[in-house]
Amino acid sequence: MRTENNRKYFPIILLFFILNILIFLFKNLLEGKGFNISFLLIANSILFLLTLAGFVIQGKAINSQDAQKFVRSVYASMMIKMFICMIAILIYMVMNRQNINKPSLFASMGIYIFYTIIEVSGLMKAARKNTNA
Repeated sequence: MRTENNRKYFPIILLFFILNILIFLFKNLLEGKGFNISFLLIANSILFLLTLAGFVIQGKAINSQDAQKFVRSVYASMMIKMFICMIAILIYMVMNRQNINKPSLFASMGIYIFYTIIEVSGLMKAARKNTNA
């Protein structure tokens, strides 16, 4: 049971490490194209933690008899992610008014999509296994 619980987080953790490795491997190329490496690493870390937290919240609710509890957990997770991402972007924009790195900002939006795909596919697997879902 314990290894099955840990296994469901594996794709999220794997994506985190793969993205970090790719960022470090292509550091010179990315910097040459105008990307800010530290911004990408921080964005990847924030998105990893938010996705992991959302996955935990939704994973607990998927086993509930009440279908509304799962729907509420999906909305709560989505709102938490959205607000924290908006706050992080706002802080970045205020701190770097003149030097906003648009390539890194758009790349972090792409990273967000990758994490969302992994999260949704994991929850769909869990929902298929669950007889209550």
